[in-house]
Amino acid sequence: MKSNFKLKGFMGSNEFAIMTYDLKIGDNSFLPVITAAKRIACVSLVVALLGGWSIGKVYAQDDAAKPDHTKQIRVVVAPPDKSPGDVIAIPPFTSWTVSMERSAENPKEPLNSGDVAEWLHKVSNLNGLQTTDIQPWHIVITYDQFDEDGDNVHSGVVDELWANPKKYKISYKSDNLNQTDYATEQGLFRLGDQRWPNPAEMQVRAEIIDPFSFASKLRGLTSSSEENTFGTHTLHCVAFKKTGGISVSNQYCFEQGASVLRYVRGQGWDQTAYNDIILFNGRNVAQQVDVTNGGKPFLKLTVKTLEPITQLDEKDFTPPDNAVSLIGKRVTGVPRQPVKISFPEWPESLRQQHFIIGLQIVIGKDGHVVSAQAVSGPSDAYKAAENAVRKWVFEPYLVLGEPSEVETKVQLSNQ
Repeated sequence: MKSNFKLKGFMGSNEFAIMTYDLKIGDNSFLPVITAAKRIACVSLVVALLGGWSIGKVYAQDDAAKPDHTKQIRVVVAPPDKSPGDVIAIPPFTSWTVSMERSAENPKEPLNSGDVAEWLHKVSNLNGLQTTDIQPWHIVITYDQFDEDGDNVHSGVVDELWANPKKYKISYKSDNLNQTDYATEQGLFRLGDQRWPNPAEMQVRAEIIDPFSFASKLRGLTSSSEENTFGTHTLHCVAFKKTGGISVSNQYCFEQGASVLRYVRGQGWDQTAYNDIILFNGRNVAQQVDVTNGGKPFLKLTVKTLEPITQLDEKDFTPPDNAVSLIGKRVTGVPRQPVKISFPEWPESLRQQHFIIGLQIVIGKDGHVVSAQAVSGPSDAYKAAENAVRKWVFEPYLVLGEPSEVETKVQLSNQ
């Protein structure tokens, strides 16, 4: 009998993501499965994980030495036969192909997996803006979000003034979110809508400013370096996978002989193409970013403004009197992924039935579940579900570097 549980995130009454774990009762191994909400009905995959990599050639740390846009090859996620020859066309990611053997035609060089922090430090210092030693900056990003039918369902603007990790001002203005956060030494303050940005809204910022945010959360890693050829073009890629079993790789791909990030095969069905690269404060920043999900458009991002802040104005970072302090408040609606799970022992009378148990849980500051309450499904399974989820452990959720409690919803199912 196969049993599984699903981890869902909710924003109010809106479901935004699903994570499913298939497992056999009594077996300590499990296969994480990520399903794109409202996109793919049933998909199984193994979460791919991260290892170390040594960076090759880097750009000079001089804003005057900007890449020539006229010479940049554009990266797109599209069938090769539908793209011009001067474009790097990466096939849409619509199914998982898993192999336990390496191809002799495209050998992969094993890499040292013991230095994840060093790898992340190197590539993050060369791509995006998520480092502590960078000079203050101001960025404006416009975005469009698309549904599975290709319709533009949300559009908005992210405007951020950044001085340091505990001093910034970030505003979201869109058709469904209007808020401004002020980070100060006294804590985080919020003006406008009090909900936390949903995963798609968070991804808008991350794709431009912190393109390695997904990789930084991965654990238990090995990696390999490979040259991937697309038509007449080649990218140097680092593939990540989980140790000790079959795995489907995530990939971070860079221009040949350089440190410029051009493509990521990330979480679930996401593929991201980075274009119109400029050099800002010694870091490569993409001005055009396209994210597809299951081969379909999901996010289209454009950097409208990117400029250094030469003189800080404290008024810009001072929250108004009517801003709400978030100090000590519980975070709600943010997606969380367990790093340790426990399997439910369903009652004998229910083991041959198909059902879903919905639970409301609170994750403590240390990542342990402090409360779990079943709220839907057959009541005879409530106790087993609650006992299992109370043993789960998550990565602590940090707000301005400090751990916070998180309230979310999860589902366990028996199929």
